[in-house]
Amino acid sequence: MRAFWILATVFFLVLSAIGATMPFFALYARSLGASISELALVVGVNATTSLVAGLFWGRMADRVRRRRPFIIISMAALAIINVAISRVPTWEWLIPLHILLGVANGANAVTSLALMGDILHEHRHRSRFLSGYRMSGSLAFAIAVVLSGWLSENVNIRDSFLIAAACYAVAFVLALAIREPPPITSAARPTGFVALLSGPMRPLLIVALSYGVPFTAVFSVWPIWVSDELGLGRAMFAQLWGIAAFIEVPSLFVAGILMDRIGKRPLFMTGLIGFTGIYIAYVLFPNLSSLIAIQIVRGVVLASYAATSITMAVELAPPHARGRAAGLFTSAEGLSQILGNWLGPPVAAAAGFTGLFEIAAVVAAIGAAYSFIVLGRLRSNQTAAPTQNGAADAH
Repeated sequence: MRAFWILATVFFLVLSAIGATMPFFALYARSLGASISELALVVGVNATTSLVAGLFWGRMADRVRRRRPFIIISMAALAIINVAISRVPTWEWLIPLHILLGVANGANAVTSLALMGDILHEHRHRSRFLSGYRMSGSLAFAIAVVLSGWLSENVNIRDSFLIAAACYAVAFVLALAIREPPPITSAARPTGFVALLSGPMRPLLIVALSYGVPFTAVFSVWPIWVSDELGLGRAMFAQLWGIAAFIEVPSLFVAGILMDRIGKRPLFMTGLIGFTGIYIAYVLFPNLSSLIAIQIVRGVVLASYAATSITMAVELAPPHARGRAAGLFTSAEGLSQILGNWLGPPVAAAAGFTGLFEIAAVVAAIGAAYSFIVLGRLRSNQTAAPTQNGAADAH
């Protein structure tokens, strides 16, 4: 399990870097002269590139049957790119750099998830370990987003990208020490993207979209809503975001245990229904004391979705197609970011923040209904017939 702990530490550093920068992309672009409509181009191009890159890197990782080299190279690239972002003179320079960021992020996200699936292959507590893996990232994000919020107000946002570069540099060194498990041999025919999409991964990907699109749309402009519209400032915005991330950490641990006891579908439903309520609460209670309570709930429901989705992404494909499955899952998340980032700012500009939150609540509710119906059928089918090719039950 040495490889698990090293990879979990790398993930901790990656989420530290993301927590130091991602919440401030919109504010940073605005400080460089971008309008609220131009924010969609800046943040959307990263997700667009990640989507395509995730599919490519997943296929490549399955072909070469190795994951570690992709992780090492992506860590080095991310460190260099973040230094460059911290030095740009105008917002237009962020576009090509965000394209490169998407390529590197896609390589790391897909191959890291596939490698974690290989490390935990047939482990009897796989759900708990995967939740712990995700938990390490949430803890890192929580710490980083609070510290970088203070830094952005007391120094400048550019320094957040230098902190991220340092995190990626340390992760690069650690990734060199990862030892991959031997490739899992299989007599089964190669499983391509079409076969995975026509199988049990399809409902997972659709639900991922119904969750991810409204989530990204809301939180692409949420920093502006909290810091500028409500007048609470950058530091308070970062602290509110950090509250949710800190609550998510123990919630992920509990979710890992619950998956072994009650299954994944109830937690999936909790995540989707919970976010429907959160978006409505943003409309009804836009004040600091209420936002603190809402963010606590957000941490719990986000953990419910995150723990189940990452586990299912690893389980619902045979080992020899795990890279492709991870690529599809991360690409679904990337597509969610594309749609959310492109839709969030224009909808907020046209309908106001309240209108955006109301639309997000409707979409999340539809996703919850779909999850209840389709994942219930998937469970029934898998109960009637044992799963094949190493795919595990998605109950």
